[in-house]
Amino acid sequence: MSVVWIRDKLVKYLRTSREDIKDTIMAGVKDISQLEYLRGQYTALVNVENELRELLGKVIEDDDGEQGNST
Repeated sequence: MSVVWIRDKLVKYLRTSREDIKDTIMAGVKDISQLEYLRGQYTALVNVENELRELLGKVIEDDDGEQGNST
């Protein structure tokens, strides 16, 4: 299992979850507290995706650097 495969699966899950939250908001919420909760969930998913991209970008860069130094 490669890092790229894991990243792709996680990003797909995060995007699907974000879309589900947007659909729920667009369909209507029963009160402001539910809207605030959903907005918080959406923001958390965005933050996780951004952090994942940043961390995995560093891992991939590190792997490329190690491969270049070994030859």
